[in-house]
Amino acid sequence: MIKVKMYPAKNGDCFLISIGKENKRHILIDSGYVETYEKFLKRDLIEINAVGEKINLMIISHIDEDHILGALNFIEENNKKNIIQIEEVWFNSYRHLEVDRQAGKLSEQEKNLLKSEISLGKSFVKRITEKGVEHTDISARQGSTLGALLMQGNYKWNYSFKGLAISSNNKLQIELNDISINVISPNDTKLERLKNKWLKELKKKKWNFKISKDKLFDDAYEFMLLMDQESTVEHSEISKGTENDAISIVEAATKEDETLDCSVTNGSSIAVMIEYDKKRLLFLADAHPDIIYESLMGMEISNFDLVKLPHHGSKKNMTLKLAKLLKSEIYLVSTNGDKHLHPDLEAIAKIIYSHSKVPKKFYFNYETLTSKQLNETSLRNQYNYGQIIGSGERAIEIEL
Repeated sequence: MIKVKMYPAKNGDCFLISIGKENKRHILIDSGYVETYEKFLKRDLIEINAVGEKINLMIISHIDEDHILGALNFIEENNKKNIIQIEEVWFNSYRHLEVDRQAGKLSEQEKNLLKSEISLGKSFVKRITEKGVEHTDISARQGSTLGALLMQGNYKWNYSFKGLAISSNNKLQIELNDISINVISPNDTKLERLKNKWLKELKKKKWNFKISKDKLFDDAYEFMLLMDQESTVEHSEISKGTENDAISIVEAATKEDETLDCSVTNGSSIAVMIEYDKKRLLFLADAHPDIIYESLMGMEISNFDLVKLPHHGSKKNMTLKLAKLLKSEIYLVSTNGDKHLHPDLEAIAKIIYSHSKVPKKFYFNYETLTSKQLNETSLRNQYNYGQIIGSGERAIEIEL
């Protein structure tokens, strides 16, 4: 048996996959915001620990506030209180980039520049954390990086990859007893672009000093990426419209693909396929459509039991050729629509158009503009789909 929990994570991601009937194995993918962890995830982790089970694998897909802030609070608290054992963590940070690190020590001036950047990052994290806190019993973090917390807690970090980056070029498939996990994204090319982005940022700040193994670089790197905001997404009139029009939806699905996601940070997302008992689950984080398509074509797989749509259902992360590969009876869309109005109607349209003969359900953890637009009997009948809409007050559970 497989149970998937999709937590209310505002515009972010947080999923718990529990596998088996007794002595269950648990895979945690992202942790949303602080409130996601404090209000929803934490009590489940305590219950799992109480029955003698653990998190067998924790995946933090990439450095973005809607995926990582809850994990920061969780790991910080876990280091102090031992809430639950975590067998292994997958997370790519500065230390996993192929940067030419040189010997030697930083000057005091160079250290102060990095410390200043870290201080800005801490203030940024504290500000956005407090903004999202709705209850006084939820404490806002003072700011520390996930990398530093993982080192402090001595976790098995990227252990299955011998401490190297999580990349399909380093290792394609990992076996956790009877569970197989395939790395769909990133590959070395996507990680190289992330490295170049970071080096470019250093150059833009006119920091020309040598890059070394100094811990300050780890912290500065993570905070820099956290403070890097995605550009605003341009929405078509279809996405912004309030009326349902079957013809417009089909036309949107069959159009030439628009400008695709070019966020280097999103491109570094860890996306995986989990296989157990002949069932396949795709968790696609914010990964780019080109690498998802390339990976699935390479594995010659196009039938799944569950698909978490990439980047909260963004049209920039869904092409028609990719949609045709993502054949499933269950699709998950994790967002409240606050950021960039995700999900986009065009992304869902490509799925329903490509698999109109397959009965399918879309699970939304919040009601959004797109879920309202899709909630019309004629559309559901024509394209053979249903919807489950969460309240935003509790996790949605799916059993396979």
